[in-house]
Amino acid sequence: MQYSTHLLPHWRFTIGQNIHRYRAQQKMPLKKLARLSGVSEHLIDHYELGKNEIGLDELLKIACALEVEVRELLI
Repeated sequence: MQYSTHLLPHWRFTIGQNIHRYRAQQKMPLKKLARLSGVSEHLIDHYELGKNEIGLDELLKIACALEVEVRELLI
């Protein structure tokens, strides 16, 4: 099965918005999320802005640090 690549930027943006939304709801500074997840502040910032694609490892680490299901970051 092939997937259309024109949707990738949209997904990057959606995931980034969701990371930011959950972080803001918890009043969690970027620095704390980086410390809890083991993902650098720079990368998290780029994920939130939709500038970088997020890998599965980083997605799992961030979801765990935010204490949310991975699917919550995807939809």
